[in-house]
Amino acid sequence: MPMTLQPALRVEHETQPSGAACIGVYNIDPDLVAALGKLQRIDHLLQSVLRVSVIDTAMRSGDELPDVLGHHQLLEAGVRFVPRFPFEPGVRYRASFDPRPLGRFGHANVLTLEFSLPGPIGADAAAVTEAFPSADVLPENLLRFYVCFSSPMRRGGAEAQISLIGPDGRPAHDVLYRPAVELWDRSMRCLTVLLDPGRLKRWVGPNRELGPPLRMGQRYALAIGSAMVDSSGRPLRQNFYKPFVVAQAVREPIAVAHWTVLPPAAQSYQPLEMVFPRPLDWALLRRAIMVVGDDELPVAGRVAIEKGERRWTFTPDSPWTATRPAIRVAPYLEDVCGNNLFEAFDGLLRAHREPTVERTNYRIRFELTRPANSA
Repeated sequence: MPMTLQPALRVEHETQPSGAACIGVYNIDPDLVAALGKLQRIDHLLQSVLRVSVIDTAMRSGDELPDVLGHHQLLEAGVRFVPRFPFEPGVRYRASFDPRPLGRFGHANVLTLEFSLPGPIGADAAAVTEAFPSADVLPENLLRFYVCFSSPMRRGGAEAQISLIGPDGRPAHDVLYRPAVELWDRSMRCLTVLLDPGRLKRWVGPNRELGPPLRMGQRYALAIGSAMVDSSGRPLRQNFYKPFVVAQAVREPIAVAHWTVLPPAAQSYQPLEMVFPRPLDWALLRRAIMVVGDDELPVAGRVAIEKGERRWTFTPDSPWTATRPAIRVAPYLEDVCGNNLFEAFDGLLRAHREPTVERTNYRIRFELTRPANSA
């Protein structure tokens, strides 16, 4: 008589192209697999069958544990949960497989698994490597900072460790926006820190009561405390401070017509350069501008943003050959105050607003220069 394999719940590595860990359930009843297949488009029901949550030692009831976001993949003899963001090393998780919500499978085994991924061995503790905007003089209506770290960080500890030091040398109150979920990128190496939009927008309650978060002519510093921990649970190597002086607010749309384009030579690897009259958003600059060739397809190459976020360069992977290349600028590009190509973040209120302008890519044509050795 052949041996019947028992259902198994386990952590899997390297099953995804990214190499991130996921959770798989195997050797389950074929009828149950078929039932799960019918639920593939009802993800909240699949979530109740195969659930992954974060274990907080302060919580006693499993129903109170926060769920990990992700999606499910149906397998030949099981189902897999793939997290939207990679599991963080050092954080404890609980995975549970419970088919009882499906009704007729109430007799099936309920499986649970608690796990934690190890952190990198021998790696140095993390440190803040950069903070953007990088300039030392920033506008009064600055919208956001980006804080970059040398290695992945742990979610949940930023609020207590990030502050804005005011002119009196003490943390300024109610100037930073505290979202319910910290604004990390997928790598967990870059955190977005917003100033309170309610205090930035004129004519709304917080601005009327408290005024803007920053005051022109004053000195401030963005402070990151060393008690903030990386993905392995280790504190930062040291505190980080970004001092700056506040200048006049900027409340105008981005004027692409005022950009300076410095075209490269044909048949060369010279970079294409653009210079902006005022700093633009560091993160958006990296993805909102694209170079296309005669076929309208993107040209492969590397983007660099120089200090101050006022110069953008693009170095091609192959020599320039297009006859009429172009630069595409996405409509979501913003400056450091949140102003975009079409309107200011904090524009004047109007009783009757004009019809919304269709927001399409802005195109900049440029011509390659003649090679230096040409006749």
